[in-house]
Amino acid sequence: MRPRGGTEGCSLTVPMRAETNGIIGDALIAIGPDRPDYEEWDFWISKHEEDDE
Repeated sequence: MRPRGGTEGCSLTVPMRAETNGIIGDALIAIGPDRPDYEEWDFWISKHEEDDE
């Protein structure tokens, strides 16, 4: 999820598969522009925000 009005360089909250001590589940994590997949998520979120309006 992105703050309304999406600003460049902000963190994004995205779903990720998480595993701890052999237990697998889903989690929401905040990622910043320093992550390699940030631009992909930013593009995907921007594209789907239009669907929500």
